[in-house]
Amino acid sequence: MTVALKTGVSLRTQLYGLLIAITLITFIGSTWVSVDTTRAYLDEQMASHAQDTATSVGLSISPYMDGEDPIIVETMILAIFDSGYYQQVTLTDVDGKVIISHENNKAVSGVPTWFINFFELNPPIMSSEVNNGWNIAGVLSFQSHVGASYEKLWQHAVSNFYSSLLVALFAFLIAHFILRAVLNPLSQVEAQAIAVSKKDFTFIKKLPMTRELKAVINAMNTMVSNTQSSFDLVTKQANKLTNELFIDDLTQLGNRRAFESQFQILVNDMQTNDSATLGLVQLHSLQNINTKLGYKAGDEYVCQAAVLLTEKLKSYAGAKVYRVSGGTFFFTLNNVGEDVAALCKQINNNFSALNSNYYEDGFGKLVATTFSNGIALSGLLSSLDTLLTQEISATSNGDVYNDETLKTPRGLREWSKTIDELVATNHIEFTFQPVISSRSEIIFTDSAATDLIKHENSSINANVLYYELFSQFLNNDEVVANNQLYSMAERTNKSQELDKLVLNKLATLSNFSLNSTIAINLTHQSLHSVDFGQWLVSFIEKNKKSLPKLVFEINEEAILADITSSIRFIQLIKTLDIEVCIDRFGASFTSFKYLKGLDVDYLKIDGAYIHELDNHHENKHFIQAVTQIGHGVGIKILTSHVESIKTMQLLSELDCDGLQGNYIQKTLPLMKKDTDIGCVYSPITVI
Repeated sequence: MTVALKTGVSLRTQLYGLLIAITLITFIGSTWVSVDTTRAYLDEQMASHAQDTATSVGLSISPYMDGEDPIIVETMILAIFDSGYYQQVTLTDVDGKVIISHENNKAVSGVPTWFINFFELNPPIMSSEVNNGWNIAGVLSFQSHVGASYEKLWQHAVSNFYSSLLVALFAFLIAHFILRAVLNPLSQVEAQAIAVSKKDFTFIKKLPMTRELKAVINAMNTMVSNTQSSFDLVTKQANKLTNELFIDDLTQLGNRRAFESQFQILVNDMQTNDSATLGLVQLHSLQNINTKLGYKAGDEYVCQAAVLLTEKLKSYAGAKVYRVSGGTFFFTLNNVGEDVAALCKQINNNFSALNSNYYEDGFGKLVATTFSNGIALSGLLSSLDTLLTQEISATSNGDVYNDETLKTPRGLREWSKTIDELVATNHIEFTFQPVISSRSEIIFTDSAATDLIKHENSSINANVLYYELFSQFLNNDEVVANNQLYSMAERTNKSQELDKLVLNKLATLSNFSLNSTIAINLTHQSLHSVDFGQWLVSFIEKNKKSLPKLVFEINEEAILADITSSIRFIQLIKTLDIEVCIDRFGASFTSFKYLKGLDVDYLKIDGAYIHELDNHHENKHFIQAVTQIGHGVGIKILTSHVESIKTMQLLSELDCDGLQGNYIQKTLPLMKKDTDIGCVYSPITVI
């Protein structure tokens, strides 16, 4: 939208171009007419001058035309001719025989040749009869010299040029101030329109004097005010609904419903070899404090534990903390292994340090266990209960972290080394899943295998908004757990290297049509890194002929980490013609007002709102509010985790723009065909 607003020649350029053209035409025309008029006048003056001279000299030499005194005649003629004001003089007898003939040099000094060629002077030869008594003795002819006339004409032209130029500049200056007074408000209106297209509602406070412009600006301000009011109202409703459904009033953490829905989505999104951590914190002293000291003291106890947990987990990307009931907290981490075991031990040590007589049963206790794809929540909770009911002495030994899912636990150093090896080997494989238009009648399956994105003009691709690519990294021919890899890459400050690796690999895939749109996920550190932005500009410039159209999916938490930095990065990639999608929108349970000023193209609603949508009517109201917010500022709304036809129909009715999920098409691998990479399973119509 921004690009479209900037396309074409600006009104300012057109008006100033017209003004300059009119000024030049007027200036050149007036100068030409003035000089040409002066030239004609000088021709007439030279003709009159030559005629007067011929007549007067003819009368002077008449008494001497009897042939007896030819020297006197020639002397009298040369006395006039030698003054230098004449080009030539000729005296002929009645038979036309030349008696006297003299001619001066035609050279003109001090006047440019081009000027002489443009404004040529043609002085006529003027004649007068010379009498000898009553008889005609001959004809005397004079032609004025053009030198003096050219000098006068050149001086006039120079003088006229500067005076006309001065007048033209003065007129242009006045016109400039008038145009500026008119165009500046129009520029403000343009800037306001562009700001609205970028989801930033600005008002023009200073109104112009021009009646028509004032009416336009008032109309624009009213429109922006109405848009902002609608945006704020729907945002307020969506935030209220989110708080009621998913937020614990006391701690502002996610509640039980948020935990259960997001845990299920986390498990569903995990790859086969992925592992994550689920932690349980129990405040055993809460009931005693509520009974003896009152609920206010109990609330302070709960909030103190919530702050401690949040502070300890904030350095782990993707970590989530929930309060599911009174003194019970759950947290999820994408990490597993020694690093998480050390974290659990550290938190328990912090709890132990807070123990006192105030907390009769101790401040709190933490236990954690790992889990993988397909695990049931009930089984995990039983495992956590078993850990929690161990003897207190076991806690001091660190036996609070069940890590049975890992064959080889890794610490930060091991992960750092693994990431370096991945970057060096460049061994990546891709899977993909399409995001289709909700208006599409096409259902995708994995029952056919042909070239995907080679169908450049097919109706299939016309219904695909974009294809999301998922990377799989291989180390020693073993797939590395993606959720742990990216989480540890963030902790070791190497996630930018993984993003660069994915983009470089994408540039080598030969089977993508340039008409296709490919989405990849961008990490938190890349989003906020100035160095990565500079690298990206160079990369796109170098590979723009081999890359399809790109969409960057960015996690909402990464956006919220630094809105100013996010705006800067989004503005940068917009200049590279890259679209932006906020992934897992709504997962942070925060106000949606941050969308104002973010020039994003898509919002992908968090799967927690889609899971079992037909059983949760409140989620429908939330999705409807999000679509109203997005459509109100020109953003398309996408949904993932579409697992049934009923869910797909509900989302279409809720006016979502794009759908993604296993019901539409499962995540499929990009397959090798001969030596080409990019031959993949393509979508087909199913009746």
